[in-house]
Amino acid sequence: MMRCLMMRFLNRLARDTRGAALVEFSLVAFPLIILIMGTIELGFVYWGTKELENATNHGARFIRVGTAQNSSWTAAQLKTEICSQTAVLIDCNTRLRVDVRSAVTFTSFPQLDPLDSDGNLKSDGDFSYQPGQRNDVVLVSTFYQWRTFLGGGLHLMQSAAPMRNEPF
Repeated sequence: MMRCLMMRFLNRLARDTRGAALVEFSLVAFPLIILIMGTIELGFVYWGTKELENATNHGARFIRVGTAQNSSWTAAQLKTEICSQTAVLIDCNTRLRVDVRSAVTFTSFPQLDPLDSDGNLKSDGDFSYQPGQRNDVVLVSTFYQWRTFLGGGLHLMQSAAPMRNEPF
């Protein structure tokens, strides 16, 4: 008799479909939410990278036309000008690194490694600020470590603006 009751219960449970949609949704929802969040984060990374490129070019223009040299700008002032052009780069003034180097030709710039041995972005003092004089070749490089939302890791964004200073 106990076996008969158990069989009836299992048959009734097998025919009951009231919670099927909830079970199916729970199987699909988590991967879908992760996919949507990853797409949004990837969009922010692209937005931040494009914003960093535009801000770097904006700051480099002050060096190219001689405004930074004639006004005796420091690296901190250039960084402030670059950060004024950003919206999505959170805490830009403390997390952005700016490197400005002048050279004889475009091919004579040394290789720059912005990370230390632990994989962290170097401090401001480890970067150079040499805006050059008129007609000098200058490379303005910027580095920003983006904190990812999903993994809690870091993504290094970088931009460079090679140019020749104008005869200011």
